[in-house]
Amino acid sequence: MDPMASVQSGSAHARLLQLLATGDAPRKPHNLPCFAERLSRLFGLGDTMSLDAATAFRSRQPGMNQEAVFEQLTKELSNIRRALRRKIGRYGEEVEAGDSVTAETYLNAWLVLQRKVAASSRQLRDKVRKAMKDHNQDLARLAELDSVFDHTMASYTSQCFSHISKVLEQRFHSLQPSSDSPPETGHTPDDWLHRYCEDSQNLLLAELDVRLEPVLGLLEACHNEVNHSP
Repeated sequence: MDPMASVQSGSAHARLLQLLATGDAPRKPHNLPCFAERLSRLFGLGDTMSLDAATAFRSRQPGMNQEAVFEQLTKELSNIRRALRRKIGRYGEEVEAGDSVTAETYLNAWLVLQRKVAASSRQLRDKVRKAMKDHNQDLARLAELDSVFDHTMASYTSQCFSHISKVLEQRFHSLQPSSDSPPETGHTPDDWLHRYCEDSQNLLLAELDVRLEPVLGLLEACHNEVNHSP
């Protein structure tokens, strides 16, 4: 099973951070608490109780072999990623050319794509969790744990991804030439806009991989369970 051969564990997250760091985003201090401590700050008392219940979760149904469903979902993951990459690759084409080029026009088009990426990955993740709960107790428990983590971190995740549009807005204004400055020698007037669109596409491609990593991880667990079950 290799639906996303170009995405290795941890690489998508690192790539997104690297792309953000090349813009005008404020740099974070290096003396942050360890990952476990930062993660624990996101869990309140209610979340901790939900996590404890998920750890002890037992499905009320006997379960049925979902190997064929897992295979179909793996193909669906590849198809969704391929389709979204094509859409992202056409970013900027839908914006009508005119004398007035504004950051708002391009940001709105980018946000439409970002919402599509978020919705598609969320829907697929829900489908994978449902199939896991229908398979056996072990995968049902893992699906329940993933659901708790997903719900608990939803607000924090949304806040982090919303920051990308602010970085892009800053990027737009930093690349946009002033009205009284002639284009650089050897460059056409639209070169800066082409560069901005490329930067926007790269950030969204990295976000796509980050959002699909949990789905990929769940599917890998499903295939491991199927292959190692007697």
